[in-house]
Parts: sequence; structure tokens; C-alpha cells
Amino acid sequence: MATTADRVLAVLRLFSMERPEWTVEAAARELNLSQSTAYQYFRSLVDARLLAAYKTGRYRLGPSIIEFDRQTRRLDPLIRSAQPSMRALTGAVDFAGMALLCRVYGSTVMCVDQVGELPPTFAVSYERGRPMPLYRGSASKVILAHLPLRWLRRHYQREHEAIAAAGLGDDWKTFTAHLRKLRRSEVCVTRGELDFGLLGVSAPVFGAEGEILGSIGLVLSAQEVAAREHLLELLTAKVKSAGEEVTSALRS
Repeated sequence: MATTADRVLAVLRLFSMERPEWTVEAAARELNLSQSTAYQYFRSLVDARLLAAYKTGRYRLGPSIIEFDRQTRRLDPLIRSAQPSMRALTGAVDFAGMALLCRVYGSTVMCVDQVGELPPTFAVSYERGRPMPLYRGSASKVILAHLPLRWLRRHYQREHEAIAAAGLGDDWKTFTAHLRKLRRSEVCVTRGELDFGLLGVSAPVFGAEGEILGSIGLVLSAQEVAAREHLLELLTAKVKSAGEEVTSALRS
């Protein structure tokens, strides 16, 4: 059963780029709430400056969102620990690339920091703050491979069709065998799974108790990498070391 906190969070999640403004009435219909309950949530969020009145009866995200985002960038231990390694990764190539730091976000993966840039001709699905599925792209797959077995079983039951469509196995046995292979390789490399022409290289990042927290990696032009002999081997080693460095920093 959804708690009040769940419902308040659901209200905030309505305010996406696809629909950045809402009325109380429309939000109530979307979330199957009474208008009085939706109004109470909106009023509380406005008081906290998480929502702001845009014009009569319409609301948008408020300035507190920006304040909390800044605090996260400055204070989050994962982001702080990873920044030197991310800068080193983008400096390891002589062409445009982007270092990504991602973390588990419920049953998805979210990019929480990025360094560098790609040419405007490349679209990058992993944007900071955008949830992505666990079974597509190197940043997600390397996290998926290290999640607890009990959690994986529940997730597979819900998402087995999408997992099969992503090429991770048509049944539970094949799925877990694929994940074991990913764990043994320590670094995940994918080509064009999310964005055409791009190559992703990612390594896991673990917390103080050995739990999987997220991943660190690079997104690069697949063509540029293929044109340079042994570059992928070098980058794989550097990304693996970056994951180990961030893990070590978090544990210490």
C-alpha cells in the first residue's frame, strides 16, 4: 500500500520534460487521488518550495529542487569520490568522450554525474537525472550483474519479456548464466545498445559493505575506438581501475 511519502514523490515525478506543468485536478486524475488530497500534497510542496505556482491554477517545479541538486553535487560521497577518476578517464583519449557515474535507483539506473562531452551529432541517452532500464547499456548491465540474487529473481518475474528482448536470456537459467559471465569479466562493453554509433565501457562501484552502488565508465564513438589499435583494451583496463579507485575511496 502506498504511503504518503510515496504519493508525494509520485506528484513530483509528474513534472517531467514531457509535461513540466500540472493543475491539481489533472494530477488528481493521473494519480487516482481525490482533489482534496491532491490539493493538500500540492500545498505542502509549495510551502517547501518544491513546487511553485506558474500561473493561475498551474504549477511547476520550484527553486528548492535546484538547491538540493547543488547540495547533492557538492556533498554526495559517491560523486565526490568519483570525480578525479572521471576526469582521468576523459583525459585518457585524444577525442571527444564522456565519463558517466551511475547509481542504482529503485529498479532502474540513474546517471548522477558526467564529465566531458560528445559531438552534437551524437545523442546520449544517459543524461544526469534520467532513469534508465537495468538491462540496456554497459552502465546498467554491469550493475545488474552484481545485484543480490533474491532481488534479481523478483525483477526477472516482472520484466522477463523486456530482459529477453534485450538479449539477456529467454529463461531464468540463461539469464543468471549471462550475469555470471558479466561478473567474471569485471568490465562491461556494449556497442549501440542505447545510442547508435556509441560504445560504452563500464565497471562496478561497491559500497563499504561490498554492496553494489553503481558504475563508472566511458561513452565514446565506436568508430574512433575501432580505428585505434589496442585502444579498447587500454580503456577497459583504465575503467576497471577507476571502479576500484572509487570503491576504495568510499570504503576508506
